[in-house]
Amino acid sequence: MNNEFEEMRQQMNILKEKLQQQDIVNEKVMRRTMKRNVSGINRRYTFVSILCILMIPYSYWAFVSLTGMSIYFWAATSVFMLLCFGYTVYNGRHLNSRLMGKDLLKARSELANAKKLDRDWLKIGIPICILWLGFLGYELYQLGLGDHFIPTVILLAVCALAGAAVGLKIHFKNQDEYAEIIDEIDDFTKQ
Repeated sequence: MNNEFEEMRQQMNILKEKLQQQDIVNEKVMRRTMKRNVSGINRRYTFVSILCILMIPYSYWAFVSLTGMSIYFWAATSVFMLLCFGYTVYNGRHLNSRLMGKDLLKARSELANAKKLDRDWLKIGIPICILWLGFLGYELYQLGLGDHFIPTVILLAVCALAGAAVGLKIHFKNQDEYAEIIDEIDDFTKQ
């Protein structure tokens, strides 16, 4: 009888070791997927940040030097670009290699917060874009384009729609990757 209990105890220990090894393998796979998704989000945040900084001198050249728009319009554009840059850097501040080494529940909390901040950006960015487009229309009107005003506005509307489509595509890709990471952490921690 004691031999049977001893044999069962050994089998249970072997089973526990195998389960622990499986958990370690599952966590490594999950962290690898986490790293890949976070890397994608970071690449898009880096792209947006660089674009925002480059838009400041470019917008001066395009709006003030080339077309003769007011310095106030360029200043408003620059403030908007700096706001976009700051928000992007602020939101991406925790998406680095330290996140991969953190406790999964802490990492999940930070990722959920970053996802919410990313989603909340639309509540800030869209109204500012609408105001900026209105200011752009006013500046174009002030230039006295005459017969070229309507075609210019149509061209800018098409460009604004294309920019909105690209921006929303980036936004929804980030949201999907945040959700995928959070879901994987949730699935892993339930086990």
